[in-house]
Amino acid sequence: MLVYYILSGGHHPFGEDVECEYNILRGRYSLEHLNDEVAKDLVEWMINETPEERPTVEQTLAHPFFWTDERRVRYLKILGNEKEAENCRNADTELLTAIAKYTEGKSFSEWKTKVSSQLPSELVQKLDGKKKVYPENTLGLLRFIRNLHTHYKADAVKINLMTEFPDLFGSVYLFAKERGWNARESVMMDINSAS
Repeated sequence: MLVYYILSGGHHPFGEDVECEYNILRGRYSLEHLNDEVAKDLVEWMINETPEERPTVEQTLAHPFFWTDERRVRYLKILGNEKEAENCRNADTELLTAIAKYTEGKSFSEWKTKVSSQLPSELVQKLDGKKKVYPENTLGLLRFIRNLHTHYKADAVKINLMTEFPDLFGSVYLFAKERGWNARESVMMDINSAS
């Protein structure tokens, strides 16, 4: 509750005055004063109705809310290496529909236009031309990030992904969490080696 109070500028997740205790007992809360989806994820975990399911201090500090931008980009590269992103050009409809609910109307919706304005057009064409053009969806962006950072490191630093796409990490993180991708051994090992 203190974390929410600080991040929200003085609000309480369970409401004010008399209704606060009532809402705590019923497990009713609102995180409407937070815009950051990763912060909401952390606060929801911390105020879980079941005390045994709340994070320890160590788990709290390891939460992605506290990750540096460098670690967040590393995470995006890791997900871009997963089979679903690798297969972005032939992704099944169910997966695309599932990810769309986390990505519609976000800063990275038309990512190719933004990326093309920051990188030399030859590089974008080279990356696009390796196989087939990257699809203009989140899986295509994850694969593009992975390939850019793996094969063109000097050019990759020209784009500040967290500034250019401020809601990308949170959207992708929550989607990956819901799908169980964050619990995969390939993701866990790489994430933990980045700490």
